[in-house]
Amino acid sequence: MANGGIIGPTTTPTLGNLITQFTSPGTFNRGVPQGDVLVVSGGGGNWINASGAGAGGVIYTPAHPLPASGVPVVVGAGGTGVPSNPYAPAQGGNSQFGAASPIGTTGGGGGSNDGNYAGQPGGSGAGATYGPSGASTSTGSGVSGQGNAGGNGYRLAPQFGNRGGGGGKGGAGGAAPSGPDGSPGGNGGAGSDYSPTYGTQYGENGVFGGGGAGSNSRGNGASTGGSGGGGDAPTSDPGSSTGPEFGIANTGGGAGSNPNYPQAASINGGSGVVLIKEANVLQNTSGVWSMAELLLNVEAGTWSS
Repeated sequence: MANGGIIGPTTTPTLGNLITQFTSPGTFNRGVPQGDVLVVSGGGGNWINASGAGAGGVIYTPAHPLPASGVPVVVGAGGTGVPSNPYAPAQGGNSQFGAASPIGTTGGGGGSNDGNYAGQPGGSGAGATYGPSGASTSTGSGVSGQGNAGGNGYRLAPQFGNRGGGGGKGGAGGAAPSGPDGSPGGNGGAGSDYSPTYGTQYGENGVFGGGGAGSNSRGNGASTGGSGGGGDAPTSDPGSSTGPEFGIANTGGGAGSNPNYPQAASINGGSGVVLIKEANVLQNTSGVWSMAELLLNVEAGTWSS
């Protein structure tokens, strides 16, 4: 058939959206000069009977210029609990897109389970634990534009008190209700929904950066993590590596907690992620290009060799 000098079957090039996901460090190579970039850091870690950990910082940058050369990408891991230093579980790892003028986000703050230690700051901050009596305001702060602070804790002395929820990208962590130990801890702060740009196949149905739930000191009042991967604080869990307290992977969700969790076990925050959406990218389909189609795409600047 006549196809510009090539004998045999041909393929007509098509243009479409292309989403590239990084769940570990790597190098991004562009298809077009700009794209919509989402950078999410790892959520804060946690351990037994603690305030909710903060979500990893989240920054969304539409129509971001994409360099012609390869772009380095860093993806932060979720924070872990540190049994040797239980009052300061690890902050989540930072994420970054680019080197010369990078988009960088800060890992989520780790929770606290002792009244003498505040919730840790981060992209979003951890909730407060208990104080001497009444509300405890020793929350971790969030980074402006990336997340929010954790919620207050509450103690009705001489009881042990209940812990505040970790902050999320979409809102601050919930405060623990005023009341005795049977009251639940604070819920995790909500994440933010980016499904209109990236769809629901990424994050938790397109939502990222949910805060972890604060623990109830007696285990008989459950609270929930924020949408976007925040870990829960269930009434009872003997402990497992995939328990509901864990932040969801590749959402930046902060870890929740539980008074019945094994004392030496770590409750991990959700790892981060980097997404780049490019529009009108030449799709790499198999087959033989006709010379006519190749020339049209070269002239339009949409041919990728």
